[in-house]
Amino acid sequence: MKIFMGIDQSFTNSGIVIMDESGDVKYFTTIKTKKDVDGDIFDRAITISSNLIEVIQKYDPTTLSLEGLAFSKFGNATRDLAGLQAVIITRIRNETKYGSRLLIVSPNLLKKFATEKGGASKQDMVDFLPKNVLESFAEAKFKKTTGLYDLADAYHLAKYSLAHNQKTTQK
Repeated sequence: MKIFMGIDQSFTNSGIVIMDESGDVKYFTTIKTKKDVDGDIFDRAITISSNLIEVIQKYDPTTLSLEGLAFSKFGNATRDLAGLQAVIITRIRNETKYGSRLLIVSPNLLKKFATEKGGASKQDMVDFLPKNVLESFAEAKFKKTTGLYDLADAYHLAKYSLAHNQKTTQK
């Protein structure tokens, strides 16, 4: 069975969704870190990437997608997120066999893929979730302030992985 993974990296709530080749969600979670509890951004990047590596090794995804950086944004948070992304990509490439299976999806491409418009809001990404998926996230107590937006992006990233795989295997 083919497995597809979506990762929406963030220092507060990194969303992870695993789906099978029929598009059914098999697993979802967020990796949460807090600066006053889990250390500086370097410690938090190691914690997040270590947890991601464990999930990757457990589910053995055929393809995994990671949301790229929003290059139109500025400020320290954007720089910190670039550092997190670098740690995640480096660890996936160096510590697993999945480096060649990793897709980096720009935020605009992801929004266009999910909603057919590149300027979609976070709420739009949630609104375009299948009803059963949104209900599963709600039953697990994910809300807008506790990782729902991150899971919505991760879901669409996993779906992108699935679509990419279907497209490349049809050639």
